[in-house]
Amino acid sequence: MTEIFDARLALEQAGGSEELARDLFSMLLDELVDHQQAIEMLFKRVSSENEALEVLWDPIHKLHGATVYLGVPALRQAVKIFEDQIKQNNRAQLDESFKQLNLEISRLQENGQAILARSW
Repeated sequence: MTEIFDARLALEQAGGSEELARDLFSMLLDELVDHQQAIEMLFKRVSSENEALEVLWDPIHKLHGATVYLGVPALRQAVKIFEDQIKQNNRAQLDESFKQLNLEISRLQENGQAILARSW
């Protein structure tokens, strides 16, 4: 299983500033519920109404962009895979990718405060 958080990567992406890295990570934690709800709502539309996968693009791409700078490899990988399924119009794998994305969001939410509390 991919690591939930990589402090070295988070600090590297924040130019060595632990304060900035922590602020960015905290912002992601605050926004995760909104990201998850937006993606889930659209995923349900895609699944039940057979709507085009492209409706998922904006929210998943926005989340993917955030994960690039935050040292969250497991979530980043899950988002990337889900994003790739959208690009490839791969409905067959989308459900499994969505489940993995939700799992990684939940893992990060459950561990986020402990990650913030520890030394980086």
